[in-house]
Amino acid sequence: MEDKKAVSVRKLAALERKRALGLPIKRPAISTLERQAREWKRREEMGKSEDGGQRSEVRGRGTEDEGPKSEVQDEMFQIGLAEPRASGDPETSEGFDWKLYQSEQGEGKKKVNILNTASVARMARKIMAREWAMALGGRSQESNQTSIERKAAEYGKKKEAEREGKEKEKQRARKQRAAFERVFQAFGHELLKSPKPITPEAAEALLEESLSKVGECIKITWQPHGCEICMEPWEERRLRRKNGEIFPAVFQATIDDNFMLNSFQKIEDPQVLRQTRNDIILKNILLSFRKSAGEDLHAFEDAIGEGGRIIQSMKTNGGWKISFEPWEEMRKRNVERKGLPPIVTNVINADKHFRHVSCERV
Repeated sequence: MEDKKAVSVRKLAALERKRALGLPIKRPAISTLERQAREWKRREEMGKSEDGGQRSEVRGRGTEDEGPKSEVQDEMFQIGLAEPRASGDPETSEGFDWKLYQSEQGEGKKKVNILNTASVARMARKIMAREWAMALGGRSQESNQTSIERKAAEYGKKKEAEREGKEKEKQRARKQRAAFERVFQAFGHELLKSPKPITPEAAEALLEESLSKVGECIKITWQPHGCEICMEPWEERRLRRKNGEIFPAVFQATIDDNFMLNSFQKIEDPQVLRQTRNDIILKNILLSFRKSAGEDLHAFEDAIGEGGRIIQSMKTNGGWKISFEPWEEMRKRNVERKGLPPIVTNVINADKHFRHVSCERV
C-alpha cells in the first residue's frame, strides 16, 4: 500500500478541535488514508453479518493463529485507529480505546462583563492621557503604588533637610553665643579700665560699638540689674538676604550686672519681628537725618529716600506724614512678582521739630 500514514489519536483530536473552532483544515479531497478507512469500515460491517460461532472460533485462537481479527487489527493500525500491541500484552489490552474530545470552550458559556457608559468613558480618558503623555515625550502614568512610594521618599527627604537645617541653625546659634560672650567680656574690661565714671549715654555708645563687631544692635533696654539687647548677627543677615527674606533674624540677649550672658535665644513671634523691622528702618533714617546739615523737611525726606521710595509726603496738624516703599520690598516686588501689586509701604509720622518720630507698616 502506497503512502501509508499512522495517524495518532492526538492528531484526530487536533482535527476535531479545528473543526469545532471553525479553523481551516488542509487535506486532500480523498486521500489514501481515507480510502483505507472506508474499506475497513465496509469489512467490519460485513463481518457483523457472519455467524457468531465462526467469530468465537477466530477469537479463541489467540496469538497462535492470525485470524480475521488480526487482519482487521492490522488494517486499523495502518490507518492509525489502534496503537501497536506490545509483545506479551494480554488480549484485554487490544482494540481501540476511543475517548471523545471535549473542548475547553464547551464546558459552559463564560459570563460576559457588560461595561456601562461611565466605565467606557473612563477607559477612553486613560488611553488618551497615556497617548498624549507619550506624544509629548513624558513618562507613562505611574501606578498608585509607585506614586505612593515616590511621595514617601520625597517626604522623607524633606524631613531630613529640615532636620539638617535645624541642626545647622543650632550650631550657628552656639557659635554666635560664644562670640557675644567674648564681646561682653571685652566691654566689661573697657569699663573697668576707665579712670572716670562713665555716663549711661557713653556706656550705651561703647556697648553698641563693641557689638558692631558681631552684628547690628537694634535696641538696648536697660534694667535695674542688667539690660536686654536685640541684635541681628552679620552671618544671619547675610543668609537672610541670600534667601530673599524680608524679616530680620533677631536674637535677644539678657545681660546681668556683671556683664555675663544669662540667656541668648532667637525671636520667632511674627508681631515682634514686624515691629523690630520697623525699628530698624526708623533707626537708619534717624541716623542719616542726624548727620545732615539741617533738620528740616528736605533733610528728613532725603534721609527717608536712602531707605526707600517716597510715595506721598503731606502735612498734618502739628507734624508730617510720609509714606514710602522700602527698597527691599520694592526689589522683591520687581524680581519675584515682575512689578505686580501689592505694594508694601511704611508710614512715618513726625512732629514739626522731628523730635517724636514713629514708623509703622501699612
